[in-house]
Amino acid sequence: MPFEILIAEDNEYTARQYKLALEKRNHKVTITKDGVECVDYYLNEAKYDEFFRKSKAPPFDIVLLDHDMPRKTGADAAREILEMRPTQRLIFLSAYGNGIIQKLKDLRDDTVQIVQKPFSLSFLIKKIEGASIRNRVINKVQEGIPMTASQDSAAIR
Repeated sequence: MPFEILIAEDNEYTARQYKLALEKRNHKVTITKDGVECVDYYLNEAKYDEFFRKSKAPPFDIVLLDHDMPRKTGADAAREILEMRPTQRLIFLSAYGNGIIQKLKDLRDDTVQIVQKPFSLSFLIKKIEGASIRNRVINKVQEGIPMTASQDSAAIR
């Protein structure tokens, strides 16, 4: 089952690598270059869904966030996204795993995961397409249950 994925990554090369790997798996990927652009794009999609589809569900299955970006950090972007859609699943892709955990103490553990850089693209794909996540997405689609993902030990390396 393909996912709709929004990525905020300021390193153009890294963003292209994520996009290529995920699109090979038939996921629909949108790239933004920083936290401001990510939040703006996210809010526009959420408003579109709310107005035209009468849906308050998250507009993306997953939002992948770098933490250290210009104009707005990943943590600040996450807070804004979760204010609008509290069940949005977020995965931080960052070399600052422990620092992010401290900054995100107030965010919901069941929607936020952290993958510490460096990691392989196959690891990222497994994290995104993991069986527990796939089951929750299927449940959301079939039963109207909001998709969430529990923080697990594999999310932080």
